[in-house]
Amino acid sequence: MESPLAALKKFLIGALLGIISFVPGVSGVVLAVTLGVYERIVEDIADIFHKIRQDFNFLMVIGLGLLFGMVIASFGLKYVIDNYTIAAMMLFLGMILGQIPQLWKYTLPEVKPSKTDITALVIGVLIMCLFLVFRVSEDVEVGHDVASILLMLLIGVIYAIAHIAPGISGSTLLLAIGLLYLPMEVISSFDFVLLLPFAIGTAVGLIGFARTVHYAISNYRKTTYMMIFGLTIGSFLVVFKEAYSAYGGAEDILFGAIALAVGILVSLWFSRVGQKTSAEYSVK
Repeated sequence: MESPLAALKKFLIGALLGIISFVPGVSGVVLAVTLGVYERIVEDIADIFHKIRQDFNFLMVIGLGLLFGMVIASFGLKYVIDNYTIAAMMLFLGMILGQIPQLWKYTLPEVKPSKTDITALVIGVLIMCLFLVFRVSEDVEVGHDVASILLMLLIGVIYAIAHIAPGISGSTLLLAIGLLYLPMEVISSFDFVLLLPFAIGTAVGLIGFARTVHYAISNYRKTTYMMIFGLTIGSFLVVFKEAYSAYGGAEDILFGAIALAVGILVSLWFSRVGQKTSAEYSVK
C-alpha cells in the first residue's frame, strides 16, 4: 500500500495537468511527458477495461487531481487573461519555449530524421495555424438548447484529444477559434446541463483516441514526437498572435519580458521535476 505522501504527489501531478489544460500554448501532454506519467496514462486508457483494476489507484488519484485542477483554473484564468493579457500571453509563450529542449530529446535527435519525420513536423505546425482560419466570435453564448449541448460535447472531445494526442493544447485550439472562455464559464458556474455533455465528450475522446496514440508511439516513436514538436511550434505562433494583438505600448514590453522569463523558468523547473519522476511513474 502506497504512502499518503505518494498519493498526494500523484494528486498534485493530476491537479497541475488540470490547470495546464486551460493554459493556451502549453500542452498537458507535453507536461505529462515531462513529468514521466504520459505513456503510462495512455497505455492504461488504451486498454481501460483491463487496466482499470490493475492500475485503479493510479488512474483514480490522477483523475481526481485533474478534475480539481480544471475547476481551480476555470475560476481564475479568465480573470488573469482579461486583466493582464500581455503578461499572461507572454507567460504562456515562455512556458512553451521552456518545454522545447526537453521535448526535443523525445524526438530522438541522435537519429537522422526521415522525410516522413520532417513531413510530420510541418503538418504539426500547419494544423495549429489552420485553426486560426476558423475563428468565431468570442462573445458566443450558450443555453440549454441542442446546439449548445452539441457544442459542449465537441469541446469535450477536443479536450480529450488534447490530453492524449502529443503536443496539442486544447486551450490553444479553442483560443485560435475564439472559444477559450466557454468551458471555463460552464465549469465555474457548475452548469450541470452543459457539464454532462462536456464530460461525455471527454470520456468518448479519451477512450476512442488513446489506442491510436498508443499504437503511434509504440510503432512510430520518432515521427510521432516530430509531430508533437511541430504542434508545439504552431502553438507558439497562435499564442504569439494573441500577444501581438493585445500589445498596447512600451510598458507592455517590460511586463511581457518579465512574464516571458518567468514562464521559461517555470517550464524548465517542470522538466527538472520530470527527470526525477519519470522512472517512478513509468509504464508497468
